[in-house]
Amino acid sequence: MGRVNNTAMYDQKKVSRNGKLYGTIDFDINETVSQDMFEKVPEKPIIGRLEIGGKRFDVTFQELDMLAETIAEAKKVVLMRYRMGMMK
Repeated sequence: MGRVNNTAMYDQKKVSRNGKLYGTIDFDINETVSQDMFEKVPEKPIIGRLEIGGKRFDVTFQELDMLAETIAEAKKVVLMRYRMGMMK
């Protein structure tokens, strides 16, 4: 599997200022999934493994899409609360 962030290369002391999980977030791409399988299988195959905080989660493309949407919405809500002065 190919890694997206290559977190093993990070200097954990330098990235820890961004949060305790920052240097642990990565994604391993499942390189064994063929284009044909990706297109034709109704229940999409596991396309990779999300790693965060030492835990690993095998995910489908749809699950990655939902994660991206959830994270984008969470960021919008936090920024909106900040701009409205709702953060304590």
